Amino acid sequence: MTGSHRKACESIAAASDPWKTLNEGITFQPFIDLKQAYVCVAGGHAVGFIIFMPAPVFARGGYLRAIGVLPSMQRQGIGEKLLLFAEELAARRAQFFYLCVSDFNPKARAFYKKQGYAKAGKLDDLIIPGSSEYIYWKRLKPLSRKTRRAHGD
Repeated sequence: MTGSHRKACESIAAASDPWKTLNEGITFQPFIDLKQAYVCVAGGHAVGFIIFMPAPVFARGGYLRAIGVLPSMQRQGIGEKLLLFAEELAARRAQFFYLCVSDFNPKARAFYKKQGYAKAGKLDDLIIPGSSEYIYWKRLKPLSRKTRRAHGD
């Protein structure tokens, strides 16, 4: 992603949950500077974005910070392709991939479940009082032989 994509990606976030419900936006520039923000372009226009940390940041895993797809382009495989891209980059350095998703975002929870993510925990009142954030995770590569031996497998 470059600065030229920023405005389009800000519009995508503004029209999408959880940012729409939270009445928040995303400040893309720091993630662009860190090379953690990517954009999907179709027909010369930004139709989706993803922000993630591929290096292990928690429990040997990378972390998905944000993903969004233009509402008119949803359910066309763009989010799946963006997530697969992030997982492939993360798998070079991390064994797992983590993300948080709001309890008020059932479409996102269903999307992540379809992509092979499992619920690992729940954080109550993290962003909105009375709401929860669910922690999801996915194994990107099998346990190493060394780790399996340590566990008696």
